[in-house]
Amino acid sequence: MIGPNGAGKTTTIKLILGLIKPDMGKAEVFGFDCWKQSLDVRRRVGILYEKVAFYDHLTGLEHLILMARLKGISNPLEESKKVLKLVGLDNEAQHRRIGGYSAGMRQRIGLAHALLGNPELIILDEPTSNLDPIGRAQVIEIINTLKSTEGFSFLISSHILPELEKVCEHVVLMQKGKVIRQGSLIQLLNSAAPQTFIIKVQPAEPLVALLKTEECVKSVSLTGDGVLVVVNDSAVFKQRLPTLVSQSNASLEEVKATGKDLESLFKLAICGGQEE
Repeated sequence: MIGPNGAGKTTTIKLILGLIKPDMGKAEVFGFDCWKQSLDVRRRVGILYEKVAFYDHLTGLEHLILMARLKGISNPLEESKKVLKLVGLDNEAQHRRIGGYSAGMRQRIGLAHALLGNPELIILDEPTSNLDPIGRAQVIEIINTLKSTEGFSFLISSHILPELEKVCEHVVLMQKGKVIRQGSLIQLLNSAAPQTFIIKVQPAEPLVALLKTEECVKSVSLTGDGVLVVVNDSAVFKQRLPTLVSQSNASLEEVKATGKDLESLFKLAICGGQEE
């Protein structure tokens, strides 16, 4: 679930959890009304908030045992050890106080909390926003493993789009409280994002002039990285490019395709493909 600030992502999560009442209509999860049957929903949903609060004087294991008891889990110790293993904290770290945990470890213990009780859906709100690159990579790897080998389902809200491409299969793009695009990641990238190429060539000006006359080319511009070309038909463009380079008497150094990513889709949908 992606969108600019204020798009309604966090509000959607609060609606799902029954923390706020819809102004009109209703929200349903697993056939339950999220407001009238919020307890039934929350019994089936795990949640990792962007800003997680812990009892810092407790160890990781003690914290999870307490949370498992509050959830009414019959075997809190066994369940806590199981989820600690899933997030890679089944070593000596489980016996350390959470107050001494790194940011990445705190995020992993928060994810372990969300896994308690084997929920049907796990909601992650900006799960990597406060982590360094190593911590972000570790969390993404854990999510991928939980999805592929343990069968967990996730709803992820995040602004870090390249990371979402590594784990998500379905995308919902929101703006001003409305869904403006949704579908499989592959489908959206293929149908919505323009194909863009960066061409490094010397000299560039003759090729730019020729590219502007091609029907398959939508726009051409010179950038610090080379010649930026947005095309309507990438197949035709690839066929025509060698001929155009030859006609311009230029020396081609590199052709790099870009634009088939979530960031390009985001810009195209939110601001017409133009940077603000």
